[in-house]
Amino acid sequence: MKRYLLTVFAIFLISAPLYAQRQNTEEVTNAQRGKNFSEWIAKKIEMTKGQKDSLATIFTQFMDDMEKYRAGNNPQITAYLTKIRDDKVKSLLHNDTYFDQYLLVMADIQKQRPMQPDQSGQGQGKGMGQGKGQGGGGGQGGGQFR
Repeated sequence: MKRYLLTVFAIFLISAPLYAQRQNTEEVTNAQRGKNFSEWIAKKIEMTKGQKDSLATIFTQFMDDMEKYRAGNNPQITAYLTKIRDDKVKSLLHNDTYFDQYLLVMADIQKQRPMQPDQSGQGQGKGMGQGKGQGGGGGQGGGQFR
């Protein structure tokens, strides 16, 4: 009986924090991310409320397209979708000075992401897990996750 109660207590101690963590997580939609990003960038670039709303729509569409085409691992598709997004932003801002500020903000964001692939697809070599012989030889396993 003592062993049974100890087992139940141990399971409770393990499961309670996991349950609490699961309760606090919320799924953020692309629309909310687009809105948050447009509000954040509006602090750095002067724009009207209409432009801010349009910017939220542009970024929501960009994130939806990135998911739809699973472009995160394909630098060519990512570069194409980024070009479309930037062209829409340029036509929205109507001012080269504001667009240049936007490009500077985006460049700063890219600097903060060290593991992102090169947008141009040039000079990156092989992607993760595409090369041969990773993880050494020796005839045992030889896999990437050694």
